[in-house]
Amino acid sequence: MASKIFMGNMPELMEKILSNLNNEVYTLYSCALVSRHWCKMSIPILWKDPFSFEQNTLFISKYFSSLDENEKLRLKESLRIYKINIEISETLFDYARFLKVLDLSHLGWRVTEWFFPEFVNVGIVCRTSLTTYIVNLLLKIFIESGANLHKLDLHFSDLFKIKPEIFCSLEQNEQFFSRLQYLSLGLISEFNTENAIKLLRILTKKATKINALKLNKRYTTYDQQSLKALIESQEQLRKFSLVGGDFSI
Repeated sequence: MASKIFMGNMPELMEKILSNLNNEVYTLYSCALVSRHWCKMSIPILWKDPFSFEQNTLFISKYFSSLDENEKLRLKESLRIYKINIEISETLFDYARFLKVLDLSHLGWRVTEWFFPEFVNVGIVCRTSLTTYIVNLLLKIFIESGANLHKLDLHFSDLFKIKPEIFCSLEQNEQFFSRLQYLSLGLISEFNTENAIKLLRILTKKATKINALKLNKRYTTYDQQSLKALIESQEQLRKFSLVGGDFSI
């Protein structure tokens, strides 16, 4: 059996074994180096939730390889204003399409950490501006890549604001939220209240297969009608959780 695994004759078994290494980043990287077959199975697992890993943030620049030349030029020029230089090289995979888990707060912080070493003396307004630009660019890449989210955590901070064109893309995209199974609605800042409500309304239309919904009690103070519509639109909801208590339905 061992020889069959190494020869790649048992892909389903290997995929299950590698999936159990979900949080073992370095082990998965080692597996990716064994053979081309193992690499093709390991990479999607490594890149399904990259923003939660405590690792070097240099991986973020790999997403930009899918941009067209004009977008790459604009990105480099925007970063160069703050004396940040990056190299955008071709990659073996379209990593963005492997994304399955997205936490907006993690995304914002990881993007900020990515340029923070050369950004320490720049004010909060500039940091917010650059973070907003990069986060929205990444969201655009994720949506257009054909990714299917399985888990989404909506925790809105003051680090960035989602631009109107992203909401427009989400409205037109039938795939990005179509397989969403878990949704967490966390704290949102006053700066992002409107964003949160817009996204909630899109999720009501595009994500009807959620089976677990986690809600921070303070979220209900923003738009109870949109929240009610989201819950009523669900076809497979099995667990509804409030911060401080669980309720199964």
